[in-house]
Amino acid sequence: MKKTAAALLLMTVPALAGAAVLQDTATAETATHTKKLILHEQDSHRVGKYDFVGTDRVRSAATRDVVGYDSFTGNFNPQSKRAVIQAAFSFKGGIIVVRAHLVGDSRKFTGRILHGTGAYSGIEGTVSGREGSHNRTFLTMTYTL
Repeated sequence: MKKTAAALLLMTVPALAGAAVLQDTATAETATHTKKLILHEQDSHRVGKYDFVGTDRVRSAATRDVVGYDSFTGNFNPQSKRAVIQAAFSFKGGIIVVRAHLVGDSRKFTGRILHGTGAYSGIEGTVSGREGSHNRTFLTMTYTL
């Protein structure tokens, strides 16, 4: 009986090792996704001397269709001339939370995706963009799931 159990155990070890290799291979082949978005500010206001909050309507840059909404909060440091902005984007199927930095007089920003929910659970990636005219912001999200 002990020999049979040991033989079964030895037979399953290579199978489990093979499953682990297949899982790593599938993970390594994760596709990279890119969302190009146009944010149309709906409302914003200051909540302190250097803090602000607001919300945007989010449109696809390709189709101009509304694909979601966001809620943002930010803080500007006048000494370093740096703003830190955090936003939660609500899309069909889930939410993506990001943190970005705007430095100096540049109207460009970069940051990273912090986490996601629903269809975006396990998301990793970056964000970049620039402020436009007429309360618009152009944003690119590059991510893997």
